[in-house]
Amino acid sequence: MVESTKTANADFDQKPGNWEGAGLLLFPLSLLRSSPKIVAFTACHDDCSAVLDLIIMTTSNSPIFMLGRAFRRLPVSSLLILVCCFLYALSVSASYSTGNVSGLTVKPGAMNVLVLTDFPDVNGMFSLWEGEWWRLTVSAFHHGNLVHLVMNVLAFWMFADLLEPKLGKLRYLAFCVLAATFSILPETALNQSVVGISGMVFAQFGLILVVRRHDEGIDERMHPWLVPICFASLFICIPLTMFAGVPIANGAHLLGLVYGAGVGWSCYDLRLRSRFGSYAGLVLIHSGLILGLLALMRPTWDGRYFAWKAITQTHSLADFEKAIELDPSLETGWRYLAEHYVETGDRHKAWVTVLNGARLNRSTTKLDELARYVWREFDSAIDRAVALDEIQQVFGDEHEAWIERFELPLPSGASSTVLAELDFPDMPAQRSVRLDALLDVPADVSGITRPLPSIFPLGTVDPEHPESASLGTPL
Repeated sequence: MVESTKTANADFDQKPGNWEGAGLLLFPLSLLRSSPKIVAFTACHDDCSAVLDLIIMTTSNSPIFMLGRAFRRLPVSSLLILVCCFLYALSVSASYSTGNVSGLTVKPGAMNVLVLTDFPDVNGMFSLWEGEWWRLTVSAFHHGNLVHLVMNVLAFWMFADLLEPKLGKLRYLAFCVLAATFSILPETALNQSVVGISGMVFAQFGLILVVRRHDEGIDERMHPWLVPICFASLFICIPLTMFAGVPIANGAHLLGLVYGAGVGWSCYDLRLRSRFGSYAGLVLIHSGLILGLLALMRPTWDGRYFAWKAITQTHSLADFEKAIELDPSLETGWRYLAEHYVETGDRHKAWVTVLNGARLNRSTTKLDELARYVWREFDSAIDRAVALDEIQQVFGDEHEAWIERFELPLPSGASSTVLAELDFPDMPAQRSVRLDALLDVPADVSGITRPLPSIFPLGTVDPEHPESASLGTPL
């Protein structure tokens, strides 16, 4: 009786690939069973030993005990699953705290797209731009809903049972954390928030595709339909996102698969040829991914990054200029530059900046208001004539519609297409005008401070008398 009980229990414990286990309560019972005093006691009392073994055997199939044995067999995978469950519980708790009981109202993840309150067109991964790269790793272990969590955990556990005993605890933990971090880089580059360990699951799948060719035990334990099903799920998700709008991180799936296969190729295929080649392959793969992560922390191709940097850190005019150069749709950049030029007294540069910003952002109303403000800053007829000419240069045939849109007050009966007909004092049409005379510059002062606009007709130029030429006309 005693020996048969022990044999059955030992066979159950040592069964390879068993996902079930001894449970959280079985562990202290096992310790109790191995205690020196208990061993000495049961050695003299076979009945007590039999009863204790029977308790352990009969309770080993309960869910709690199965969970505990799973934790003993796959501690790293169990810990990562607990992290996922804990973070999801935090998200649900935060949603309940807002009074919502039907679903998540708090967006999950430690890395989300944020928006500057006063500048709604400036948005991005501000936390990542500030250097908090670890938020990518944490976000990977968040999940959007319970179905998302359960599906990912089941797939992860299926591959974990094959890989964790093969790789060992530390190497497997490093592989999972790096795969979770790097796999969500594609969506992050597209300024999209990503949650879930599906990228890590596909990294496991990519690694298994290589390992199975070197380990017959793993190859035999894999179901023949596993590989086709995984590839089918990978490619089915792409049209679901493109045509049905289902939010699936296809970039994370693809990069995870490539990362896992690359690590397997370096650790197994290359290792058969050269140990140095194996290490070099691993260094090359991870160096490229780290460079990609560093690039996302400083996205110099994104105008919103320079706008965010100028607003929150540098307050640099050059950063705003770079922002609108990379992203002309940034209304904030045009507004800031125009307001800066007004403050520094360069009204015409502010005016041209507003006009170009409005031309490239035709749905904006704030730039229209700023255009009217800058127009009121022109306190002379000449300045306004130049401003009208600049409207015609920027908008071309559409300039009349924009003058009407800006609600610019023109002189009664004036035509915006024939600007020389505007009623300027002492400025008859079709006659050359000296700019220094218009500005009342003393005769003993040489040099002209402002070019003549193209609306003024030019006089006859005499090379022998340079003063007869208007500024801007080469001799």
